[in-house]
Amino acid sequence: MQTDQRVPGARHGRLLRGAVALAILLAGVALAGPAPAAADPLPGIDPTVTATVWAYSPTTTEYRITDGYSAHSGEGDVVVRRTGTGAYTVVLEGAAATGGVAHAVAYGGGPVFCTVSSWYRSPIGPPDLLILVRCFAATGSPADSRFVTTFTNVRQVSQGRLAWFVTDQAQPTGVRTLPAAYRYDSTGGAVSYERLGTGRYRFLMNPNPASEDGPIFPMSHVTALGSTAVHCQLDPPDVWVVHCANAAGNPVDARFVVTYGSRVDLLGRASGPRFASGVFHGENVSGTWIGGESYNSTIPGFGGAAGTVIGTGRYQARFAGTGTGYGTAFVNSFVTSLQRPPRGYCVLAGWFPSGADTVVSVNCYAWLGVPANLNARISYTTWPAA
Repeated sequence: MQTDQRVPGARHGRLLRGAVALAILLAGVALAGPAPAAADPLPGIDPTVTATVWAYSPTTTEYRITDGYSAHSGEGDVVVRRTGTGAYTVVLEGAAATGGVAHAVAYGGGPVFCTVSSWYRSPIGPPDLLILVRCFAATGSPADSRFVTTFTNVRQVSQGRLAWFVTDQAQPTGVRTLPAAYRYDSTGGAVSYERLGTGRYRFLMNPNPASEDGPIFPMSHVTALGSTAVHCQLDPPDVWVVHCANAAGNPVDARFVVTYGSRVDLLGRASGPRFASGVFHGENVSGTWIGGESYNSTIPGFGGAAGTVIGTGRYQARFAGTGTGYGTAFVNSFVTSLQRPPRGYCVLAGWFPSGADTVVSVNCYAWLGVPANLNARISYTTWPAA
């Protein structure tokens, strides 16, 4: 595991000044209106906010990340507060934003998984964005953990395709089209979803635009939305089906958030950073090699990633040309059949530059924490544009 590598972050948010706060609340089940102007005057600009946070001190009551391991496009620091066992509030100072999606994944290599409980504009005081993260042990009990969380509300891309959305019901009736505040798709279409069965959902969007430079493998990630021990994962990216299960692997209905795109990074940025995403078919490993498909912004077309098995459920993904001291990674496990329930989940074990490349290490576990060879979808992006 690469848990001691002190590079999995980004330059500090003060290097990226320029976002202006907007008062809007996205918490739990619904969007709320802005606070009264007399109590908290509203600015006139709707900011675009992107953020990546490596929360590295799981038992500290409160700490301010000022050492280069997190960044956001607002005006202030990143603050992490522990509010209980496995319960954290990440504060992006000066970055209150409209809509968007937040993701979270456990970091450190052990059998822990994390959800996003909610995110919202601070109801009083400065215009901050608060992201609530919950982490759980393999048994489903709350557990203190390091984690990575990301946020984006990007609504414009210069290339490729970007879509993100937040489901607003765990048990929708029929095909439900999401309200505009809960989704974005750069192709201009609506986003809908339907419940196929307990814990199984299909989302519906416009098809991917034709590629000008050959096949483009899409990036996609999903996070369970809520404060209970639920893990969600996607089928392969072109099969838009989400499965959610509890810590024992039993299917459960849940809300979730998805970021999906091609030629964009996991924060929805199409230019500036170097980024890569790939799937690795751990269920079909052969010796120390793990096959898959990938896209890399540093090379034309398709490819740019290599996978290595270093133990049961332990993989390393090498992304060509992305090596830098500042960046962030993400991982989801994925399944391959509508009729096949998820087998477990994957967590980040670390990432580090290796010459001109970046190596991302992940560990995968069957339900209840047993190491297992699972399929893994891994993404990496530099931050800032480096």
